[in-house]
Amino acid sequence: MALEGQVRSVAAANSSAVDLVTAEIRRAVLTGALPAGEQFSINDLAAQLGVSHIPIREALRRLESQGLIVLRQARAASVAPLSTGDLEAIYRLRYLIELPLAGSSAGTRTPEQIAHLDELLELSRDPDPEVAWQGHYDFHEALVHPAANAWDDRLLHTLWMAAERYTHLVFDPTRITDEERDRRYETHRVLREAAVADDAQAMSEALRAHLHRNEARILTHIRALEIP
Repeated sequence: MALEGQVRSVAAANSSAVDLVTAEIRRAVLTGALPAGEQFSINDLAAQLGVSHIPIREALRRLESQGLIVLRQARAASVAPLSTGDLEAIYRLRYLIELPLAGSSAGTRTPEQIAHLDELLELSRDPDPEVAWQGHYDFHEALVHPAANAWDDRLLHTLWMAAERYTHLVFDPTRITDEERDRRYETHRVLREAAVADDAQAMSEALRAHLHRNEARILTHIRALEIP
C-alpha cells in the first residue's frame, strides 16, 4: 500500500535513524494518520521515510513492544487494533503503578520541582497542539517523580504510549475550543495542587478520579470503533 501523506520522510533529519523512524511511525499511529488495522509493507515504509529496511525493522520491533504495531511477516506489519479489553488492561496497570508513586511523591518536591510542574501545566494548554500534548505527557510523568525509579519509568512510558493512541481519539488537541482548553487545564490544576500538598492519600485519590473519568470517556467512544 502507498503511505504518502501518512508518514513523513526522515532522510534529511540529523539524529539516530532508528529513533527518528520510531518517532515518526509512533506519531502516525497516535494521531490516526495510520489508523487501527492498517496494513503496510516494510518496503513501502522504507521508501516513504527515505531510509533502509534496517532501522524500519528495529523501529517496528520497538513499537510492537509498546502495543502499537503487530508484526505479521518478515516484510509486513499492521497497526494494532483498537480494543476495549486492551484499554481496560492498560488503565488497570496504570492504577496499580501510577497511583502509589504519585502518592509517595506528594509533598516531597523541591521548589525547583514545583516550578517545573507549574511550567508543564502551562505548556499543556499551549495553542500549539504538539507543545500542549508534550506538556500534558510530561506533566503526568512529573506527578510520579521523585518517587519513580528507572524501572517504574520504563513500565509507565510503555503504558502511557499504549494509552496515548486511545486518548488522541477523544482528547484531540488540534480541534478544541478555548473553553475546552481551560476545562482541561483546571482538571490538571487540581492534580497540581494535590501534588504539592503533603497528603499521599489525597493525591492518589485525585489521580484515580482523573484517570477513571478519562477511561470512561474513552471506552464510550471506542466501543463503536472497536475492531475485533
